[in-house]
Amino acid sequence: MASHDLRFLQIQVSKEQGQVLPGAEIMNTLTSLEYLASVSALGEVPEYILALRYENQESFARFKQIDSIEITNVIEEKEGFSLVRAKSSGPIPMLIHNIDSVWLQTPSVVSNNNGLFLTVHGTTKGLKEFRDGIAELLPPSIKIRISKDLKADWIAAPQLPTRRKEVIELAVKLGYYSTPRKCTQRALAENLGVRQGTVAEHLQSAESTIIQSWADQAQ
Repeated sequence: MASHDLRFLQIQVSKEQGQVLPGAEIMNTLTSLEYLASVSALGEVPEYILALRYENQESFARFKQIDSIEITNVIEEKEGFSLVRAKSSGPIPMLIHNIDSVWLQTPSVVSNNNGLFLTVHGTTKGLKEFRDGIAELLPPSIKIRISKDLKADWIAAPQLPTRRKEVIELAVKLGYYSTPRKCTQRALAENLGVRQGTVAEHLQSAESTIIQSWADQAQ
């Protein structure tokens, strides 16, 4: 199969939107669950290597009681973190498992702060089948896209308050983060009709949130 026949599909679901999903119990129990690799696509249930982060052993114990997850081996464990092999029979993993021409890809993360970010790789036909199947599980407001290139919008970019998101998106659009810088905070303030200090506050807070989210997930 030629490489250009393959596509990526990515889905981002906020924590609030994700409360209607079967996997909501995971994001309400762990700090994060990150997919690292597939162990086997054979058999009735897929098996993965997962990185689990949690606040305490009680949270980890509650996670192990989730019916759709079966930990088959703890590879490494330390305070607040476990690297495990686990079988997952949840609706989304099983949907992927039952379509031969799609497979789970990194980055795929379930986060207590940011909800679900899912990346699926496969053929155009397979991804369309997966998209139709998962659309029945997701709220209609969730956007699903199929593209040739994997977009660099990992869940490490967290949900921001609406106004803060507007400010940072405008800053990116006008080149505030370009090198050399193409606009100033004063220009952004004039464009938005607010004080420069307000723009500075929004940018600083958004940058702090994004960097902290990335750092937390990169540990």
